[in-house]
Amino acid sequence: MNLFIVEDSILIQNRLVRFIEEIPGMHVVGVSADIRSAYEGVMRHNTDAMILDLQLGEESGLTLLREIKKTRPEIKVVVLTNHSTEDYRTQALRAGADGFLDKSRDFAEIPAYLMRWQGPDFNSQIN
Repeated sequence: MNLFIVEDSILIQNRLVRFIEEIPGMHVVGVSADIRSAYEGVMRHNTDAMILDLQLGEESGLTLLREIKKTRPEIKVVVLTNHSTEDYRTQALRAGADGFLDKSRDFAEIPAYLMRWQGPDFNSQIN
């Protein structure tokens, strides 16, 4: 599975890349801190899934989420944010998010989302 990370914190970017690289069958194909380069990168690479922060400097990840789902609805998107209020969750899910996680509480659940998206053959690869 080809994964693109959209996160403006270098620290979180690096943590996610290290975390994802340990999951069999996962490949980080790009990392971006802003909407424009993220959209271009997702379109340029054969992206299957995306981890998306909601707050990207002065920009909203919801804008990117809507655009991605409009042009490539098959891409799975999990929102990973510090802004985990019910209002943001509702907005993200309405915009097309396939998952919504709190950075401080749910970080460890990322592999479960990604493994579920890889399909039934994935479990046979790790057992």
